Amino acid sequence: MLEVEGLAKRYGDVLALKDLTVRVDEGECLVLLGRNGAGKTTALRCMAGVLLPSAGSVQVDGVDSAEDPAGVRARVGLMPEVPGLYERMSARAYLDHFGAIYDMEPGLRRRRIDALLDLFELSEAGERWLGTYSKGMRQKVALIRATLHRPRLVLADEPTSALDPDSARRAWIYLKELQKDGCALVICTHSMEEADRLAGDIGIMSGGRALAVGDLVELRRQSGLKTRQEVRELPTLQDIYLAIVGNHQVDEHELAETRTA
Repeated sequence: MLEVEGLAKRYGDVLALKDLTVRVDEGECLVLLGRNGAGKTTALRCMAGVLLPSAGSVQVDGVDSAEDPAGVRARVGLMPEVPGLYERMSARAYLDHFGAIYDMEPGLRRRRIDALLDLFELSEAGERWLGTYSKGMRQKVALIRATLHRPRLVLADEPTSALDPDSARRAWIYLKELQKDGCALVICTHSMEEADRLAGDIGIMSGGRALAVGDLVELRRQSGLKTRQEVRELPTLQDIYLAIVGNHQVDEHELAETRTA
């Protein structure tokens, strides 16, 4: 469903994304982990066709983003970390507007809007201006907007960061249901627990690079960790993440020392 090869993005003198190669099949989920500035958001925006990459290629459902960016955008639902809603529109009018942009038949988009507003407990607030919504309510609307047209690929940047535990649980159940219907997911999160629970593969990013991509077994192998001796159990995802990022920083330091010498 998603094939990314050698993706790079430069902003002036800053190379924000470097040689990213990942693949996500139909119904699978890739979680990108990394601190702020690791390149996760830039990667998502390039995958969505919102940013033109400086190098590399993106294909969504067999459509190349360089050859047919509109075709890629039609197949993708992007949920940015900052929703960017139209504050002087009601939630229903806003979602209906985007449903029309997605070329959804009017009856279908009304039914889907009603169902999703009900799912996320926004039915009673559906006629209120979005400018009156709390941060969590805005995030729910952004998730509905990104998935209203049942895209083939959903790209979500911190989709539950502003949600209370119950709403976050609803969001993950909903995303899992989309996955069962064949939708591919790429999700950026800082939550190790969510990444561990959701992902098939996990990409650990730092400095614009994917340091490692794979399932927990593969990442554990790449980390060099075996067991946490003090409790004699397998390392957690957080242990693995810290080890891989730490190993990369050691390698970079050694390389710098070699160059200086």
